[in-house]
Amino acid sequence: MDVLDNPKYTYLVGKQPFYYKIWKTLFYYYSKTVFTFYTPLKVHGRENIPDSSFIFCSNHNSHMDVALLSAAAQKSFNHFGMMAAKDYWFDSWTRRTLINTVMNLIPIDRKVNGVSQFSIKDTIKLCKSFMNYKQRSLIFFPEGTRGTPGKILPFKKGAARFSLDLKAPILPAVIHGSHKAWPRGNFLMRPTGIAVYILEPIYPESFMENDNPSEDDLRNASKKMISALEQAITKKATELYDE
Repeated sequence: MDVLDNPKYTYLVGKQPFYYKIWKTLFYYYSKTVFTFYTPLKVHGRENIPDSSFIFCSNHNSHMDVALLSAAAQKSFNHFGMMAAKDYWFDSWTRRTLINTVMNLIPIDRKVNGVSQFSIKDTIKLCKSFMNYKQRSLIFFPEGTRGTPGKILPFKKGAARFSLDLKAPILPAVIHGSHKAWPRGNFLMRPTGIAVYILEPIYPESFMENDNPSEDDLRNASKKMISALEQAITKKATELYDE
C-alpha cells in the first residue's frame, strides 16, 4: 500500500477532517489569548516569512515553543507539521488520535537494533503531500531536545536534509523568554514576556552546485546548510542572552 493511501496518515493528505481541524483551531486561539494577556509575546522579523512553504527552525527551551512559533507566524496549528517517532506515536491508536487533535505529527522511523521499520522516503512523501496543500509548513528543533537557555546545543542535520529534499527554505528563529514562562519541570506557566526573532530564510538551492546532485553532494550541502543555520541562531541567541 502506498503510504499516502494508508488510513493512519490520511489526515496529512489534503483537507483534514473537521474533528482534527476544530481542536487545532481552538487551541491556537487559546494560545493567542495566553500570549496576549498572560505571557505577552512580541514578534520581530515577520517580514522574513516566505510566501511559500518553509521549515521553521529555532532554539528549544520549553514545551511552549511550538505554540509560540505558530503564533509568531500568525498561522494556526492546522498549518504546521512536526516529525514524531513512528513506533511511539503511530503504533498506538490512542496516542495517534489524541495528539493529532492539536498537532499534525508526521511519522519518522527510529531504528531498532539498526533496522528501519518505516522508510525515510515515505516520510518525505508525506511531508511533500502535507506541504503541497495550501502551502503548509514544518517545525524542527535542530538541537533535538530542550536545551539550556542561552546555550545552543550542536545541531542535527535532519532539518537541512529535509530542506534539500523538499526544496523548501529554512526559516530560522530565536525564542527568548519561554524558559522563564514555562521552565523545565514546572507544571504551570508564569506571567512573563516572551519574544520571537524571525531571521532571514536560508534557501537550499544556494548550497547546491548542480541540478542533479549525488548523495555525496547532498551530504556536503546538508553539512554546510546546517552550519549556516546553527551560526545564525547561535549568534542571535548569544546577543539576547548576553544583554
